[in-house]
Amino acid sequence: MVKSVKRETKKPYSKPTLTVYGTVRELTQNRGSRGNLDGGGRLTPRTHV
Repeated sequence: MVKSVKRETKKPYSKPTLTVYGTVRELTQNRGSRGNLDGGGRLTPRTHV
């Protein structure tokens, strides 16, 4: 006995869109909520836990 499989129809092609968030300088120089540069944490490494 063979079960029939219902397939969904393919979605039509839509061309990709480019989203611009700003220049590299603008994106990397933004300051976080604590005033640190993005991705910035402690400047000195922790030597003990």
